[in-house]
Amino acid sequence: MLIFGWGWRVKHLRTLTLRCPHCGNTVAHPLYKRVLKLSLFFVPLIPLRVKHTVQCTACGTERDADPALLG
Repeated sequence: MLIFGWGWRVKHLRTLTLRCPHCGNTVAHPLYKRVLKLSLFFVPLIPLRVKHTVQCTACGTERDADPALLG
């Protein structure tokens, strides 16, 4: 019997001060690295997808990060 699944692992990289395109406020935006990993017997093994996102602390809108922010 094999037990497998997948799940997102989230890591906070840093906090940036940006202007939100949704609400227009200039506030802190945490930059997150999200990795979708395949797990076997509850041990995360293989990364399937990597995604970088920022989230506005004023309105909660989350969007994909601009590649220039990752450098």
